[in-house]
Amino acid sequence: MKTLGEASTPAEVRAEAALTAVVAWTGKQIGYTSAPPGIASPSHRGVESEAWRVAVDQPSPAYFLKIVNSDQKAFVDLEAVFEAASIAAGLGCTPSPRHLAREADAIVFDLLPPGWKTARMDHLRRADVMEQVIALKKAIHRARPFTLCWTVFDRIRVLDNACKAAGIDHPDDLWWMLDGVGEIERSITAAGYDVRPSHADGLASNVMISQDGAVQLVDFDEARNVDPLYEIGILLNETFPFEEEMRPALEMFEGSFRQASLDRCRAYAAADDLMWGLWGMLMNSISPRGDIEFLKYAQWRLLRCRMALRHPDFELKLRRL
Repeated sequence: MKTLGEASTPAEVRAEAALTAVVAWTGKQIGYTSAPPGIASPSHRGVESEAWRVAVDQPSPAYFLKIVNSDQKAFVDLEAVFEAASIAAGLGCTPSPRHLAREADAIVFDLLPPGWKTARMDHLRRADVMEQVIALKKAIHRARPFTLCWTVFDRIRVLDNACKAAGIDHPDDLWWMLDGVGEIERSITAAGYDVRPSHADGLASNVMISQDGAVQLVDFDEARNVDPLYEIGILLNETFPFEEEMRPALEMFEGSFRQASLDRCRAYAAADDLMWGLWGMLMNSISPRGDIEFLKYAQWRLLRCRMALRHPDFELKLRRL
């Protein structure tokens, strides 16, 4: 573990700048060590930020520092992240955010105690874990609204325009995927939908599990007011390959199984795959971090989007939304 003033790499210089910006820690003995680096393929984990474990006036780390990477600043509103995480922490759903260092593009959170680990998809397939994850997400849905609102379709338009502006080569069938997801948006808009404050993240890596099986949510970069079925749809899309496996989890969420809810979840999942596919294509083109497999991640998400849009029952599912 290094202490302030010992930085020897650009990343450590950024970490020390963020730690120095925390006024409450002025004059304290601060140590820091890097957390595992992010990867985009085969899993999307820890890509948006640099992560550090921090000790303040003690030998062991008690805080988690995240610094938004420069290529992600356009997509992460730190004030909104801090607000959403604060609300969720008040409900016992996530570790508390402690300090916002906006000028350093950083937030400090409480660090979960030793023994907590990042969930994998096989963890989420366990009924006891999925039940806890859904309970935490539902608790957030009942909270006061967050500041920001968006739909996955809004983000698709932003990313599509950014890809066009960057002159990025795209798959020949991208227009077809955009049209198909546009049809999904029109069907959901016509049917109507609720909007609730949400974690809005389906990644297994943003669920933490303790040694005794307790669960916490982390990473509120995507938190917004959204349709709760978008939230559950992307969670199911991350966890289960087949719709039959999704039914019990959806029943946990709504109290009973409804085919229309599953159809909407699957429609949202296809849109979410397109969104992250566009994001991966954009990052592959503009990000200076050539060691992260953005393009491979984009290709996987676009493949899954194609599979959903080509499903024989696609039109039928839209009529049932």
